[in-house]
Amino acid sequence: MFMGVVGPYDEKRVCKIKCVSGRWVGPLCSLEHDSSRFQSMFRPCTLQSLGKNTLLTYRSRKITPSPELEFPHGSELSARCDRPGKFKLLGDSTLTCTNAKWTGRFPVCIRTNYYSNYSVDAPPALDWWLAGGKGRVNASGDLILLPGSILHLDCLFPRLHGNPTWTWTSSYRQYPTGWAIQRRARELRYRLSLYYAKPEDTGTFTCTAPSGHDNHLSITVKDVTCPPVVGEEPLQVHGDSVTLGAALTFSCPEGYSLRGADKITCLPSGEWGSPVPWCQVVHCPVLVAEEPSLQLQSANTSYQGAAVFSCLSGFRLSGRSVLHCTANGTWSEPVPTCHGATLAPHFSSPRLSGLALMNILTVTFLLHGEGDSNGPYLLFFSACERVIIPSTASCGVILTSAR
Repeated sequence: MFMGVVGPYDEKRVCKIKCVSGRWVGPLCSLEHDSSRFQSMFRPCTLQSLGKNTLLTYRSRKITPSPELEFPHGSELSARCDRPGKFKLLGDSTLTCTNAKWTGRFPVCIRTNYYSNYSVDAPPALDWWLAGGKGRVNASGDLILLPGSILHLDCLFPRLHGNPTWTWTSSYRQYPTGWAIQRRARELRYRLSLYYAKPEDTGTFTCTAPSGHDNHLSITVKDVTCPPVVGEEPLQVHGDSVTLGAALTFSCPEGYSLRGADKITCLPSGEWGSPVPWCQVVHCPVLVAEEPSLQLQSANTSYQGAAVFSCLSGFRLSGRSVLHCTANGTWSEPVPTCHGATLAPHFSSPRLSGLALMNILTVTFLLHGEGDSNGPYLLFFSACERVIIPSTASCGVILTSAR
């Protein structure tokens, strides 16, 4: 057996080649999580174009048709209009790949009277609102309602052209219908009301205009919950509801950056709309001492880490010698620079006091508190004569900056 990868999202397959009557047959493949069922590898399906205003979903992900996309045999695509109710779906809401061919009528979305000033020559638009409970449209264009919800479903058709008719497939009960009572709505909205929805109310609700044009909405009443979310430390999860339409938000403590979506929503499929994000430790860019005279003694690029700089002897540091990595991933200060030697404008030779006889070859003095705005100076004495102290040394003097 061997592992294969197929489909636009690299779905894994467990495959094998079988010897039958002296001939190799295969490959026979199965889903990785269902390796007990092996089938012949049929040809995949492609999808090169799609009608305007039509949305396709594969494994809870929206897809854009492309000649490069291939869907393995047995794949199912869900189709709906991008504005359910404002468009009418013609064709099937589910397509299945069967050996390089899609089964079912290919979906097409057509405009309703919403886009033609509520003309009688187009299908009536549908609109709805929830007076209580929760509901969401799924990938196939069905409205998923939580039990106990109160739904008002409106058929948009000018009242002056007659009364539309509501019909439904559920035999559980009758539903009140009639023109909306609000003054501005009662000339356009022919309403069906569903109070305290139950699973038995599941079905298709169709509005037919006097002109014969119709539009429909499929409704499913069921409990929908998504899996509990447990993020890895130190991820902070805000919110605790996991029912249909519930949203969770995420954040990270200072010194961490959020990787992934900062908000996820529970979908009608019972899945979260995005993967759970995680927190990553903030790191600042790696520092490089580009100047030959600048030395990077140590550097910790993680949050609150420090980078320490110094200059070679004979050079002065300009800027901060210690930089800190901040919470937003930047260093607290620019990289410092080193400046070359500075000659002292005035200097009087120091006196060497004492009674010893000395043969001074090289002596270095650090004169604190003297010098110009660049700071004190290092004094290098060379080729001093043999002297008897106390006396004044007569030497050649070279002055350089001490920092």
